[in-house]
Amino acid sequence: MATSRPRLLTIGILLLTGIMSLSAMAAGDDKPPFYKISYQGKQTFLLGSIHIGQAGFYPMAEQIEVAFAKAGALAVEADTNKADIMGLIRKYGLAQVAADAKTQARLEEYCRTRSEICTPMQPYAPWMQAMQFSVMRFASLGYQAQWGVDQMLLSKNGQRPVIELESTEYQFKLMASFSPQMQWEMVLEAIDAPDEEMVQLIKAWRSGDEAGLDALMQGQMLHDGDKELIDKMLWQRNEQMTAKIRSLMMQQDGPSPLFVVVGAGHVVGDKGIPAKFAGVEGAKVQNCWQTACN
Repeated sequence: MATSRPRLLTIGILLLTGIMSLSAMAAGDDKPPFYKISYQGKQTFLLGSIHIGQAGFYPMAEQIEVAFAKAGALAVEADTNKADIMGLIRKYGLAQVAADAKTQARLEEYCRTRSEICTPMQPYAPWMQAMQFSVMRFASLGYQAQWGVDQMLLSKNGQRPVIELESTEYQFKLMASFSPQMQWEMVLEAIDAPDEEMVQLIKAWRSGDEAGLDALMQGQMLHDGDKELIDKMLWQRNEQMTAKIRSLMMQQDGPSPLFVVVGAGHVVGDKGIPAKFAGVEGAKVQNCWQTACN
């Protein structure tokens, strides 16, 4: 399942995205990365998500639904419902950058029969084009952003507090910070990633194949640019989000239990959030599929 280099497309879906056998899988049998963290007398449930999905993904497994129902607050990477998306697009998403000749030729070839998709994207920065191509390709396979785990939990949260671990602007600024070359690589990955690999990503998430998800995230990192991407999109953010969750758990009057949902790439591997908490004195980390957490 490991690839020769990190898949930029899969990173975007797992952080910010066999079909017959997948469709037959019951949502209640899904085992996405799910942990319970105990620290300073508080409990946090941590769910690794993907940002696209299907209606059949819900309701989720019983212990996830039970943990969510009894949570005092929901924490997400970013609450897009509170963001000025159009303002952020104007600020970070309209920087047009010329592609090199090879990339331009491939994009023109791809768009020759897809002008209705490609033409509206031309005013936008390459990273935004890449995200849109990714969403559209997953949609063609039957997976929609409206059924992403984060969006579904936000819609079901009711009047409970919603805490942002980052912000939508932080994520826009992060994506815009990558070099033009890296952004155009994201575009090429979005249009050229095999359908089979995209489906395998979802299958790994649903079955709880954390080693497989980690391999999709990191690959062999043969290119220095890829290492920069992994560092900025995963490792540094894991450190920051771990610190934010820990700070919330240290607040005497903070909500408990806390239900945290972040991209699955932040939960798996030896640099994921559970691994970071495992190194914190006094913290207990429990994989809820190995020992039931409720």
